[in-house]
Amino acid sequence: MKWAAVMAGLMAWAGAGPAGAAVVPPALTAPWGGAHGLPRVRGVTAAQLETEYAAAIETMRSEIRAIANNPAPPSFENSVLALERSGDALERVHAVYSIYTATKSDDSIRAVAAKIAPLRQALDDEVALDPVLFARVEAVYRQLPNLDLSPDARRLTEVIRDRMLRRGARLDPAAKSELSRINAELAGLQQRFAANVAKDEATRFVEVRDEDRLAGMDEADRRAAKAAAIEFGKSDSWVIRNSRPAVWSVAKRANDPSLRADVWRMWMSRGTHQGETDNAPVASAILKLRGQKAKLFGKANYAELAFEGRMVPGPRAALDLLTDAWEPVASETGRRLAAMSEIARADGLPGPIAASDYLYYAEKLKQARFGFDSKSVEPYLQVARLLDAMMWAAERTYGVSFKPLPDVDVVSPDIRVFEVKRDDRAIGFLYVDLFRRDGKQRGSWASQYRAGRSGSVLPVVALHSNAEPGLEGAPATVDYEVANVLFHEFGHALHFLANSSPYAATGPLALPWDFVETPSLLNERWLLEPATLSRLAIHSDTGEPMPVALAEKLRRVVRFDRVFSVNLDYLATALTDLRLHMMADGREIDVAAEEAKLLAQMRLPGTVDPVMRALQSFHSFAASEYAAGVYTYLWSDMLAADLAEAFVRAPGGFFDEKVAKRYYDTIMSRGARVPASQAFRDFRGRDPEARALMRRFDLGSGETRGD
Repeated sequence: MKWAAVMAGLMAWAGAGPAGAAVVPPALTAPWGGAHGLPRVRGVTAAQLETEYAAAIETMRSEIRAIANNPAPPSFENSVLALERSGDALERVHAVYSIYTATKSDDSIRAVAAKIAPLRQALDDEVALDPVLFARVEAVYRQLPNLDLSPDARRLTEVIRDRMLRRGARLDPAAKSELSRINAELAGLQQRFAANVAKDEATRFVEVRDEDRLAGMDEADRRAAKAAAIEFGKSDSWVIRNSRPAVWSVAKRANDPSLRADVWRMWMSRGTHQGETDNAPVASAILKLRGQKAKLFGKANYAELAFEGRMVPGPRAALDLLTDAWEPVASETGRRLAAMSEIARADGLPGPIAASDYLYYAEKLKQARFGFDSKSVEPYLQVARLLDAMMWAAERTYGVSFKPLPDVDVVSPDIRVFEVKRDDRAIGFLYVDLFRRDGKQRGSWASQYRAGRSGSVLPVVALHSNAEPGLEGAPATVDYEVANVLFHEFGHALHFLANSSPYAATGPLALPWDFVETPSLLNERWLLEPATLSRLAIHSDTGEPMPVALAEKLRRVVRFDRVFSVNLDYLATALTDLRLHMMADGREIDVAAEEAKLLAQMRLPGTVDPVMRALQSFHSFAASEYAAGVYTYLWSDMLAADLAEAFVRAPGGFFDEKVAKRYYDTIMSRGARVPASQAFRDFRGRDPEARALMRRFDLGSGETRGD
């Protein structure tokens, strides 16, 4: 791979390119054509999505009926494998649907999504709850000791059977009917919950009429606020968007405490406003239905149901994990708050530090202790160089290379597409979509638009974010936190791309949901490696590399801040999520009131707000994977810290070839071909050590840290 050529192309990437003529795509269910077999997405209409998605659902129904009604005796090929291979047309249209709903949405697309969600849920229920289909799978499962099948085929049979059981295959007919009703209602409510938060983010803002209130914010922040004002029709003012980058800029740097309070209140009140975006009744209905669903499975509450198939054995074990972390983290937080209060008093702040002041005085504390200003780092974190550094680190560590592909059909000209290879063999395709635009959901995330099947189908994955394009032709830059998140999400993308499973159903997303985050959390560790920083950290204005002293300050501050999960704001969110779902037994729950009680029981300092209030918690309520599962970030961070120690102690550190190859072979590329606990043992030679994460940050152990 000629990285100089790639880098030149990346640096020319400024968020704009030839838009191309409007193209009407072929049928969305048709096999993907073109030179690389990638989806055609330009020119898709909401009506086309709705029509073809509904048609693809009917096609899969026909495929499932054919499997269930096959007169031949059940076999691996005509039952398990046939089920695994069904739904290709639906997978293709769902990929385009996902691209539009997440990255190019509007009112018409959102209306279609509201219709599609329950239809798709109904189909999933039909597959899981079909008694004839399950009987055929069960028959193959019972024959496994006598069948001459590969280990992958045996594992596929086990995974599909277990998945059908967890979805209700053994419920009686009345319970199955009730489950289908509940799932359909949940699908619509979860879609509505996410839409409400998105609408609050897109439509609410804080208008600033007096520029003096922006004191402390730099020129780039002010220009962004002015650009937002023009967009919202407030050209004589400045506007702070209801988006994380804009809110954090104010929270960290604005000297005016009233402005910090106004902006923070806007951010923390998403989903709480009375009217059409009020998530209080939505979240309450979701919890009630989840509780009813748990009862159908004979569980006391939804948390018990959600833990089936996870690594952590049950909600009580997860509760212990979170509460064990609370005390040492709370003690350290108390010391920091005391130091911040001293700075605030000297600063003339009237009264105690409010939650809206936390980030501002956290910055002041880091300046006092380390001589560090987070804004000084941002010019060194150019978006194009970040992408180059991520790809370079992956190539050096795993031998993975990225080749830009021209003329691939995309929904926006700022998206780039790469062919990914390892050992001169294509292993997949990566879409890189890093800039904010209208119709795109906020935040950063990775998507798998097509699951890989080793030897036959290459995965198609995407890396998304919402960086602001550089103003007036300047390179786009991000703060350290966003850079770290990008390395995290790139870790997910690498995990999807590395998949060696011959079956989609035993790929990475079939892993327990409390293991899925582990490879991505580990990938964050490559960002601050000296070799990575030396490639990445070039000042956007001067072209000078980041001074060694500043790089060392950054490392010390990152260690001081600790990872996301070892902080009270996260622990409060995770504990609230778990406790609410342990209450979810079919009763009516006032989510906001119960959250307030839980936070009081935790003795969360008033200076600390949860990362997400319950009524804006996408993880808890907009999908089911993280319901009663926000704890997984702490669990996965512990696993990642343990895995990292193998690299730290190797001669080559995080770029050690032998350790990297063993990690790639035993975990990264393995998907769910073996249980996650076995994959971990195969790499580490033992079970995970719960002390690893606290050891990394010298919290509550006194043991030598692992970095």
